[in-house]
Amino acid sequence: MASRLAACEACRKSKLACDHQQPVCSRCQSTKGVCIYRTAPFKRRRIEKSLKSPDPSPSFSPRRNAYPNPGYLGSSSHAAIFRHITPDDHSTSSHAAGPEIPVDQLVGDNHLLLQGADVLKHLLTLYSLSSMKELVAFWLAKGANLALAEPFVAQCAESASQLFESHDENWHLVYARRLMQNSARRLQFNEFTDLASFSSQFLDHYARWETLGIFFAAIKISLSLDCLNDLQLILQYENFIVHSYVDGDQSYHAWRKLGDVISSTFALGYHENIETKPGIPPFLMDLRKTAFARIYSADKNIAIFLGRPPRMNKRFCHFQIPSCDLNARSIAKNNDWDPHTKAGYRTDTRWSALCASLKEEVWELLQDKHDAACVPKASEIQRKAEEQWQALPAHFRLESSLKQCTGSPFERDFLAHVRLNHLHVLFLLRLLLLNTMTEPDIPIIETAAQMLALVVEAILLRDQLTNSGTGLIWKVAYYGLPAAGIILLALLKQHSHATQNISRTKIVQDLSVFVAEVQIGTIVRPEDPNYALLSRATQTIQRFLDSFHSDPAQPPPKSSHDDGNDGWAALLSQDLWDFEAGFWQSLADHPSLLAVDPPLPNI
Repeated sequence: MASRLAACEACRKSKLACDHQQPVCSRCQSTKGVCIYRTAPFKRRRIEKSLKSPDPSPSFSPRRNAYPNPGYLGSSSHAAIFRHITPDDHSTSSHAAGPEIPVDQLVGDNHLLLQGADVLKHLLTLYSLSSMKELVAFWLAKGANLALAEPFVAQCAESASQLFESHDENWHLVYARRLMQNSARRLQFNEFTDLASFSSQFLDHYARWETLGIFFAAIKISLSLDCLNDLQLILQYENFIVHSYVDGDQSYHAWRKLGDVISSTFALGYHENIETKPGIPPFLMDLRKTAFARIYSADKNIAIFLGRPPRMNKRFCHFQIPSCDLNARSIAKNNDWDPHTKAGYRTDTRWSALCASLKEEVWELLQDKHDAACVPKASEIQRKAEEQWQALPAHFRLESSLKQCTGSPFERDFLAHVRLNHLHVLFLLRLLLLNTMTEPDIPIIETAAQMLALVVEAILLRDQLTNSGTGLIWKVAYYGLPAAGIILLALLKQHSHATQNISRTKIVQDLSVFVAEVQIGTIVRPEDPNYALLSRATQTIQRFLDSFHSDPAQPPPKSSHDDGNDGWAALLSQDLWDFEAGFWQSLADHPSLLAVDPPLPNI
């Protein structure tokens, strides 16, 4: 006698016939519903037992992967040596992220399953799924998106909103198991795969933890599966960005998350020449280049911001940047731009990576600052920076005031960031060539004045800007603070020759706006993670402004500490990249500012 087959949950609840196809029945396939079969559909549950100790989960294999995923293994590895003895016969469609994991031998244990189920129950009980989807849709409608996960965000949001229909007692356990099973499957592709067919492997009833991770940022669970792939790398990057917002740009936790992203990049082999890998469709090849470029740029920018060594060195990477169109393969040289290119996240990625490449070269020169070849090498980097700027499409080169731009809020923000990135390269070059930070020269003061003016303008126009890849707080902290610091040093030294080509009135006005906007809480509040850094800097600037406004015709008041200028200079950080709290604390001890009473606190 034929065994009795159970209907899937969707057909059972709808009281419709089910053809019992696995893993998805025909009805769910046509409706794109989530097809879930209960583990023990005909088992009667004893009431007394359920009252005492309900079954915590569906059946789940506690077996972990006996051979952890090694990821990419390079030319110096044992695998490369043995490949010469036994040639590789892997299919061209295989992924370089380790062996396939049998679905019936899922990695992990009941702890992972319960952890995932708890996340689902907590999120979907505490928050309205439809409201979250509407919030994402509203955000996308403004032109904002996730910079790396951009092609998948709308699809993942739609999938997540349709995913959860069953709300039985153990619904979260059932869905967690399905997500775990789907996540253990390798993403399949070959050179003919397009974006739609690739995405279909992690949408609707094939939804994975990575799918929800892009929507919910539930990264802990998907990382625990030990199955590296493109989606997981994208999710790790976006999770790092989330932590930078929540924990602050100075946070060790955010910095460690970036380290995890970099480790995954190397483990996937995306630091190698992606063009030479067989069986990769063009859109995925360019997506991997985008991932490399954004992670590479983040590494350089965070390293400069924190004054720490970068972790991705060009000497050990094949530097590669994406095209400006996901559907177009990037074969042009780095400085080749289509004159009709539009502003977008991928365009921002391309430009940021080019600037980050030059910043890395400046950082390397910093290690040999006293070498005779340092100056000519710096001149070569400046030449390349100017060449990169001139190679940009004309409509990307901001030469006027930001408020004169007539583009969309996204385009305005994009133009500001493109200009700031270019100015920052020039700023770092001039900073490198200074004999001492306390003696800024004319070129760095002029560059700093341009950076500060643009940051202040972005602050004033913040309601007319949409995040094009970097938020306003990052622009203020990363570009605005170093610029303000150099300008303040120049004004404190009272070098009339150093500021003769710059309007002192304009500089003081920009500094005043900068301080006022931070103090009144329009761009940062006391509970925000970056508040401590910005508030300490603005307090020092405010002390200078108080002394300046007391008698602008006279230099700041002298004190008995004036003879200790040399000692004060020694307090400044010797690391020329460091403009964090330590720099501003030392600057606050300048002899000219010690004589100025701090302003009374608000009562």
